[in-house]
Amino acid sequence: MTKDTPENIDKKLKLSNFPEEIDTENGIKIYEEISWENQMAVLSQFLHNGNMETSRNEILATILGFIEKKKELYPDLEIEPTFEFASMVAESPSHYSLFRDFFDVPFPNPLNGNHTLIDLFAGIGGIRLPFNELGYRCVFSSEWDKYAQKTYFANFGEMPFGDITQESTKKFIPQKFDLLLAGFPCQAFSIMGKRQGFADTRGTLFFDVATILERHHPQAILLENVKQLTTHDKNRTFQTILRILNELGYKVKWKVLNALDFGLPQKRERVIIVGFLSQNRIDAFNFDFVKQPYTLNGLLESDESVDNSLFASEKILEKRHKQTEGKNIFYPSIWHENKAGNVSVLDYACALRTGASYNYLLVNGHRRPSSRELLRLQGFPDNYRIVVSHGEIRRQTGNSVAVPMIREIARKIDFILNNVD
Repeated sequence: MTKDTPENIDKKLKLSNFPEEIDTENGIKIYEEISWENQMAVLSQFLHNGNMETSRNEILATILGFIEKKKELYPDLEIEPTFEFASMVAESPSHYSLFRDFFDVPFPNPLNGNHTLIDLFAGIGGIRLPFNELGYRCVFSSEWDKYAQKTYFANFGEMPFGDITQESTKKFIPQKFDLLLAGFPCQAFSIMGKRQGFADTRGTLFFDVATILERHHPQAILLENVKQLTTHDKNRTFQTILRILNELGYKVKWKVLNALDFGLPQKRERVIIVGFLSQNRIDAFNFDFVKQPYTLNGLLESDESVDNSLFASEKILEKRHKQTEGKNIFYPSIWHENKAGNVSVLDYACALRTGASYNYLLVNGHRRPSSRELLRLQGFPDNYRIVVSHGEIRRQTGNSVAVPMIREIARKIDFILNNVD
């Protein structure tokens, strides 16, 4: 048998040939220390950062596992998965072109940025994206959902690590980085008010954010959450978060911001917390932004270009027409049905929601938003790749952030980190 040439090996080992490694029939185990996607996370983040604070043997074992995985699917592949070969790959991965799919992405990791960040509860990268534009290099990312991981990988060339509550995941965080990003979920704090430091939040995902801040002390933090966090449990949840951040040395400012004020046709209110270790830096930060006009023009696709499955049934259309009798109907518009069954005809969308009724938003009263329209409503650029089902895009955009809002905040954080001590 003729041995494969390096060019043939390159083609056979392209990651795009192995989608089942990301989305298997039985799902991916995301909590085990040696799970496949954690191997992919080690490998992809090593390739992007080179000097990950991970032992050489662990990197070699990960590369070896990557090659062995290909060997399972291509048993005739003339390449021996040995540590010797893995060592050569680790020394000069670009020579083998084994990993071109890690870099052939819309938003590659900047190589020469002045600042570094970690991206926790990363979702599909909406908070990271504006910092990527500013040259910030991501040195660690984490996201537990396998479909969000797939979208994140397709756009940034990184497989996020899995469950951040596990020490086997936290151990991959570099000792030093400049900025922590986190859109952490809101949960009840079971022992609120006992003032035991961040132990007050044990059992919640904010506890893991606090643990990482205590260990690594980055210069700055940017946290995002739903507006209701500020009033959750009679405001005690939010006050505990602010207190713990202060005890960890962070001076913070916060505000509820609306995507409508940042040029997006979506009424989406979120609380933003910005913090610095330096008092001078937090004094220099403010939430003063020039309000940007929003419009649906240029956001909506033509009816002819979207899938037929997005069009509402005759039953839904009949119901909507009855609900809007006597109301001012104009186009383009997005029709929104609230919990009481009332329908509003608006020139913007109400907040995208993960688990909302499939019919609560209708473009011009007759079809649901397409995947690209949903991404545009959150401000993602059109070169952002869609690699999952429409149902997953609905869920992912419902969980994501208004990118233009984060972009304006990122510019202020960047200016302060570069100009204020």
